[in-house]
Amino acid sequence: MKLILPFMAPFYRIVAPYAYTLLRVATGGIFIPHGVQKLLHGNMLLGALELVAGLLIVFGVVPRIMALLLALEVLWIISLNIGKGWLWTRGGVQYHVFLLGLLLAVMIGGGGLHAIKTKFAERFSNGPALGYALARVWMALLILPSGWEKVFDNGAARIAAGNVLKTGFYPPMFWAWVVAYLELVGMIMLALGLLTRPIAFMFFIEMAVITLTIQMPNGYFWTSRGCEFALLLTVVSYAFVMAGGGRYSLDRRIGREF
Repeated sequence: MKLILPFMAPFYRIVAPYAYTLLRVATGGIFIPHGVQKLLHGNMLLGALELVAGLLIVFGVVPRIMALLLALEVLWIISLNIGKGWLWTRGGVQYHVFLLGLLLAVMIGGGGLHAIKTKFAERFSNGPALGYALARVWMALLILPSGWEKVFDNGAARIAAGNVLKTGFYPPMFWAWVVAYLELVGMIMLALGLLTRPIAFMFFIEMAVITLTIQMPNGYFWTSRGCEFALLLTVVSYAFVMAGGGRYSLDRRIGREF
């Protein structure tokens, strides 16, 4: 790969090998607070599952098996809530569909470079690259409907008068359209792995702003419209900044990337 910004090469050499690890750790880590919360409220079975499986995924101990168990739980939760629609803010399945995609990526990728190794895991040397690609495409497709709504269904005007105004970005309509096209055109490019790092970096900034200024005041848990979903999107998008498009991307086919 030839870098369009060659001076970034030393930085990428350091951080790129940790991109899949960050995805795996974020996937397992997001379940740990929920496991603790469930245990404190007496839900011992699901609490223990989420706490133990989350910790084992974080450390890379039998991560495929743990991700499978959590994926089954997430599928069950999706089946219970699918009637509430898509948007997580209305109790819909958007967040859990994202979690399912990340768990599938871990099931494919396994522990990766920075994990407790097993002979079973070493048989799947391409797993982390495939898991990384799945996570990239899954996140892009998850955000794409929001971009479509903002561009074609008056969503840009809605967020200009709402969230963009809350963040203090002016003029709000300009930034609303920046967000709208990032979530539509940008996510198509991210799914294809084209200009991956610039798109992922812009989305990282968007989600970091949303996390800090809009959702963090509501607390952590998504059930109170807290910041955990936006925080997870922030971390995952930064992983794509670290490693770019990866092995299965148009950037790699072209042979040049930022």
